[in-house]
Amino acid sequence: MDIDIIDFFEKIPKKKTDIVFFDIDDTLLQPYNNNKPIKHVVNFYNYLVKHGYNIAIITARPDFEQNLQYTLNDLKSIGIINNYKFLVLRPLSEIDIKQFKMKARKQILDKGYTALMSIGDNYWDIGQYGGIGIIVLPEELDY
Repeated sequence: MDIDIIDFFEKIPKKKTDIVFFDIDDTLLQPYNNNKPIKHVVNFYNYLVKHGYNIAIITARPDFEQNLQYTLNDLKSIGIINNYKFLVLRPLSEIDIKQFKMKARKQILDKGYTALMSIGDNYWDIGQYGGIGIIVLPEELDY
């Protein structure tokens, strides 16, 4: 993450309802590279946790028990263990990823949270109900 993002977070007044949304694959980790963490994104994630921001992880990974355990293990492998407020996997009945991600963000905001930022590698990871959108570019990955 660019230092300007940290500067942004240092300058804004923090509220208990602020939340930042993250995607997993090609955002926090590289699934096709032994789940290698994307260090600058994970470092920013850890910065937010350290400073008390709420985190929601919304992934298009399908929601079934075995996949949930696989996802929890993937997150654990990069040091992310229960330090997020929400982990949302895509219901099997939800086919449209863009709609799923938007609805998931809205459902969280409907609980009283305020979106500051959303970070992902695809356009559907950011956008409506996501606050400021940050795209992780392919050249930032080690494939």
